[in-house]
Amino acid sequence: MLLSIHHKTELTYAEPITESVMELRMMPRSDSRQTLRSFDLAVGPEAPVFQHLDWQGNRAHHFSIVDVHDKVVILAASTVETHIDKLRLDEIGDTLPLGGLGHRYEDLLLFHGPVQRDVRLSRFAESLGLFTERRASMVMAQITARLRELITYKKGVTNSSTTVSDVLDLGQGVCQDYAHVALSLLRMLGVPSRYVSGYLFRPSSAELETHAWVECFLPSVGWLGIDPTHGELAGQSHVAVAVGRSYADVPPNRGVYRGGAEEKIRVSVSIRALSDESTLAPTSRPQLDARVLGDRTVPERRLDLNALEQQRQQQQQQQQ
Repeated sequence: MLLSIHHKTELTYAEPITESVMELRMMPRSDSRQTLRSFDLAVGPEAPVFQHLDWQGNRAHHFSIVDVHDKVVILAASTVETHIDKLRLDEIGDTLPLGGLGHRYEDLLLFHGPVQRDVRLSRFAESLGLFTERRASMVMAQITARLRELITYKKGVTNSSTTVSDVLDLGQGVCQDYAHVALSLLRMLGVPSRYVSGYLFRPSSAELETHAWVECFLPSVGWLGIDPTHGELAGQSHVAVAVGRSYADVPPNRGVYRGGAEEKIRVSVSIRALSDESTLAPTSRPQLDARVLGDRTVPERRLDLNALEQQRQQQQQQQQ
C-alpha cells in the first residue's frame, strides 16, 4: 500500500517569545515492513534544520528559532510504501524463555518510566494462563485480544506522564496507555518489546491522528507488531515513525523556549492512499504562515518546564 501523509503541528503563544529549541521525530522509518519513498520537512519561521540518528535508529530533526515570534509551524510530508506481512502468530514457534537475545534487547525487558510493574497485571496474566504458556506468540495473541478487558478507550482522562498504575486505577485511556500496559505485561513475561509511535490509516476518514502500538522481538522472525488498542496485528495500515522504551523516548515534538507565554498546540494529520506509482509526485514546499515579530522584545530568560509538560499533555490528547 502506498500512503501519502501530511502531519501539521502549530504551536501558538499568548505573547512573543524567542529561542525556541525543538526536536522532532516525524520521519517514518524504513525497514522490512515499510519503505520511505519521500519525505519533506518545513518549519516556520524559517530556520536551518539538522538531523541525527538516535540510539534506536530513529531519524530525529532539530532546529532553533532565535528571533522573536509568537507561532511555530511544522509540516512533515511523507510517502510510505507498506508491505504485506503474511505471518500468523499461531505459526511462530519461539518458546519462553527466549534464547539467543543479545545485550541490545536488555533495555526492552526492563521497566522504564511510565511502563511499571503492577500486581494487578500479574493477576491478569495469571488469570489468562500466561505464566504457564510456553509459546511467545500465544502470549502476544492473548495480550492483543484481551487487554481491552482491563482498559476502556476514552480520550482526555490521561496525559503524557500517566503511568501504567494510573491507567489501571482509571480503567480508561488512549492508544498510548494501551501500549504502555501491553509493554508491562510483555516484559513481565520475558518478551522484549518496544513502543511504536506512528500513524494508522483508516480509509473512511481523511482527517486522522497519530497512533501508538507495540512491537515484540522473536528470534525466529524479528520484530512483530501488535495493536492492543484495536485487538489486531499491525498491518499495512500502520506506518511506524519512531520506536523506544516508552512514549517518553519518541514524542513527535518536544522543546523549550525563552519567555513566559502560555503555549497551545494544534495537530492535524491527513493520510490518503495512492493508487499506484504514477500518482507519486514530488512534494511541494509548503507555504508557512508563522508570524515573526521582529520589533518586539521578550523579557528576562526563563525556560518554562510547566509549558513543556502542558505541550506533552496536549499532544497526547491528539492521539487516537
